[in-house]
Amino acid sequence: MINDYAVAKEKLLSLTDIDAEAVRGMSNKQLLSFAQSLSITAATFPVQKEELEYAFGENSMEMVFQLFMIMSSSLAQVHADALAGECDEFINSNFADGDYSNVRPERVKAFIDYFLPMLSIFYSDVHTVLCELEVDEDETQAEKAPKAPVSYKDKILSIKEINADAVNEMSDMALCIFIQTLNTFTKDFQAQEKGLKNSIKIKHYAFVMQWLTALEQALTKIHATALAATCSKQIEINKDFNNIRHERLEVFIDYFLSSVSMLSEDIKALRLPEKIEPGELHASPAKQLTSDAELLASGANENSKTILIINKMKMFMNSIKNALSESGHKILGVMSAESTVNYLKTAKPDLIILDEDLPQTDVFVLTKIIRVTGQKAPILITTGKITKEKMVKYMEVGVADFIMKPIAPADVQKKIAKLLM
Repeated sequence: MINDYAVAKEKLLSLTDIDAEAVRGMSNKQLLSFAQSLSITAATFPVQKEELEYAFGENSMEMVFQLFMIMSSSLAQVHADALAGECDEFINSNFADGDYSNVRPERVKAFIDYFLPMLSIFYSDVHTVLCELEVDEDETQAEKAPKAPVSYKDKILSIKEINADAVNEMSDMALCIFIQTLNTFTKDFQAQEKGLKNSIKIKHYAFVMQWLTALEQALTKIHATALAATCSKQIEINKDFNNIRHERLEVFIDYFLSSVSMLSEDIKALRLPEKIEPGELHASPAKQLTSDAELLASGANENSKTILIINKMKMFMNSIKNALSESGHKILGVMSAESTVNYLKTAKPDLIILDEDLPQTDVFVLTKIIRVTGQKAPILITTGKITKEKMVKYMEVGVADFIMKPIAPADVQKKIAKLLM
């Protein structure tokens, strides 16, 4: 518990890797929340470190990339901007084209040997400061004040791919127009994704470049500047159709569409209104329809259990919801690893259903992070294929059971009833 916020702020300012201006500007409530975030991030680092070293040892560069992305996100959340920047710079210079076969292992090893000790020192300093402040994660959770109403601008700013400076500079009228632009982007993306996939499949490179150009323009309109720049770079590289390396371009498109798809789903999850007037931008809590977890079905009575579904596809969430339609449970859904961690900071569901194919996520790492944050709920993995080796590995990180895809309602009902007894 923080007893003296002035002292706490000074101690946190002693952490030289954290942006001092961000800490100085925090209110007492924000400082308490920040201390909690530091506690969770420091607790998850040993797991991330272990998984990163394992992934590199197995020469799984895709997993290495995913883990660096998670580390960068964790550092950014606690305002360790310089460390996050170093991590992002390394990611962009080594994994930008999405072709893991061209990554040089010796370069990755050199960065790991440099970066992990830096993080170990940083998180050791964090642990020391938090111990001095006697900050306990459970106590900070209990003391959290009710959240203030979240404006539509704040919701949009929660999406890290969208340029925050551009959004912050918008007038209310400009923001109303921008919300319509975001909705248009999500509606158009499905057709653009399909067109790009079909064009690369038949090697019609003129159409490929047209679809990429359309996506670049759409991303520029919603200020997703990093993704737009990545797209622009590929258009420039492949402007000479005679020298296109098909396999490399195909790998990039798979990676790129996965990233844009996640962005589109994150925007949809905000449930922004189709039309909004400037006076409605700062809505009351009753009009703020979304949080990190979307309610799919509400519990029928006081004995209802809470089930969290983690899956990128709404259709799959609904199939599980329909299978449990008569159970009377409260069912919630999230679509990304980041939303999962955010939601679980303040909630404790009775059961977690985690899909193995969550985009840009190693579910083994995510499961460990869920456990490190104190969640005791049984975890069910939905998967299209399970081997003995995979089953053992999942069990080691705290998975209770598996649901095979395509799911059978009777199987879902039976497994969930058993785990919630």
